[in-house]
Amino acid sequence: EKMSPLTGKYITQEEWLIRPRRVISFKVDNNIIARPQSGIEHSDLIFEVLVEGGMTRFLVLFLDSKSDYLGPIRSARPTDPTLIKHFGSTLVVSGATAGLIPAIREIGVQVIEEQRSPSMFRISTRKAPHNLYADTELIREIIDQKGYLFIQPGPNPLFQFGYDQTNWIAKASKISIKYSEETTVIWKLDSNLYNRFMQDSYSNSDSPEAHNWISQDNFTTDILTSETIIVIQGVQYRDEATTLPSILTVGLGPVSIFNNGNMIQGTWRRSDIDDPFDLFDQKGDPIMLPPSKMWIHIMSLDGIVTTTE
Repeated sequence: EKMSPLTGKYITQEEWLIRPRRVISFKVDNNIIARPQSGIEHSDLIFEVLVEGGMTRFLVLFLDSKSDYLGPIRSARPTDPTLIKHFGSTLVVSGATAGLIPAIREIGVQVIEEQRSPSMFRISTRKAPHNLYADTELIREIIDQKGYLFIQPGPNPLFQFGYDQTNWIAKASKISIKYSEETTVIWKLDSNLYNRFMQDSYSNSDSPEAHNWISQDNFTTDILTSETIIVIQGVQYRDEATTLPSILTVGLGPVSIFNNGNMIQGTWRRSDIDDPFDLFDQKGDPIMLPPSKMWIHIMSLDGIVTTTE
C-alpha cells in the first residue's frame, strides 16, 4: 500500500497522507528548439515515444511529485493513451491532430488541453509552439474541479517490482538507443545513475551532447538522469485516423532493461491497454524491476540497442 506504482519505492508518511491521488501525464516536447526542458527532472516516470520526423517526445508522469514550471507542453500522439490508461491517468497536452482528442477520450482517457494562466502559460523567451508550460498542482486542481474519476484507492504498477536480479548480467555502463537515422539517445553510467546524452541530425554537432534540464530563472541546470532504463520495442504502424507513426503496445516484443551497470533482455507481453506489462527473461522466467525511477523508451522493432561494459 505504501509504495509508488510508478517507481516501486516506498513513499514517505507525508506522501501517504495525501493519498488517494491521481496520476497526471504531460506531453512534453523534445525538439532541439525545446531543449533544455524544465520540470521533467522532478517527475516520477518518463516515457519516450517515437513521433514523426524520426524524433521523440516525452510522456512525463506525476503522482507524488510536482513542478510549478513544466514544459514545453506539446500535442498528443496515438501511442500516448495506450501507455497511461492502466494508471487511470489524465493526459495534458497543447492539442492534437484533428480527430485524435475525441478518439483518445472515446477509449476512456481524459484529456486536458491548453488552459489559461496561471495553470498553463506561454513564456516570452521561446517561440511558439515550443513555449507552453504548466504548473502540475494547478492542473491537478482543474482536473478535480471537472470531477474526473480516478482509480480508488490508487493505480496499480505497470510492471512487477522486486529485489531479485540474480538473472541479470553486468554489461551495461553505456547504452546507445537508436530510434531512427535522426535520433539516438545515449546513457552513460555515473555511480548508480545513468546520465543522458542526445545525438540527432537536427543538431549542429556530430558528437553526443549532454541533455540538460533548466530552472525557470535559467540559473540552475544539470544533466538528466535515471536509475533504470527500459526499452520496449513494438510494431510500428500508421495510425488510421491521423496517419501519424505509432507503436503497438499490446501483443509481445523484445525488452531490454538496464540498472546500475547491469542488464537483462527478454520479452514483454500485454493483452490490453488496461493491463500491465508482463516481462520474461530468455528462459521464460519473470523479470522483476528494481524499485527505482525509470525512463522507458517506446520504439519500433527497427530500433537498435547497443551496450558497452
